[in-house]
Amino acid sequence: MRRLLEPFSNLPPPTSPPTPLDAALTSAIKDLFRVPAALFSGLEEEPESVKDCPLDPSVDEKIKIFCAANLDIRLAAIRRNEEDSQGLPEIRLDDEADVVPEISVVSPGAHRTVFPARPFNTGNAHPKHASALIRLLYIHSCLNPANHSPHMASLLIPLYSVLHQEVEAPDVAHVEADTFWLFEAMIGEFAELEDEEGGNEWMRRFSGRLEWADPELSVDLVGLMLSLGLG
Repeated sequence: MRRLLEPFSNLPPPTSPPTPLDAALTSAIKDLFRVPAALFSGLEEEPESVKDCPLDPSVDEKIKIFCAANLDIRLAAIRRNEEDSQGLPEIRLDDEADVVPEISVVSPGAHRTVFPARPFNTGNAHPKHASALIRLLYIHSCLNPANHSPHMASLLIPLYSVLHQEVEAPDVAHVEADTFWLFEAMIGEFAELEDEEGGNEWMRRFSGRLEWADPELSVDLVGLMLSLGLG
């Protein structure tokens, strides 16, 4: 983590077009801001501080990872640069009474804002949770540059959420690390789904495992697929 996040510590202000490091950051996590807001359900509350977690801002400096917040700081700077350079489009409504309301995308002007622009939207997730998800996606992207999928965020968020809610108290400090390794294992298992041939092979293996684990359910599913013309 230190090796990948420390380079963001002393960067010059963001530019347009972005530098390679800024482009890599925004590309790695862009799908996080496109998932449905409901997917962040359960992450609204601030996580409790854990004295043994090196990512916690209040942890002892002897174990603290000082660059843990570097991505959040850089994203805030990138957002300010985008707003200053071109303004963010917003959905606005004309206020004149005799004009039929309509939705339009306009530059900032004399209209009432209905839906403000939010380029880095993580629903109602607490900033600490959002920060963890950003770190996880960015580090995964750096370690697996050829294995990017738009579905990464949709797989990561529920995994992180479940671990954070179900983990035993002594393991709370390791939730983010545990999420990372489970996520890596899951992505490795599902990587073949990205192409048709690999997807078919994965489904054959899944069918074999299901037949071994629950023969009755396997038979029912095969019958359902045949009835739908999918067999």
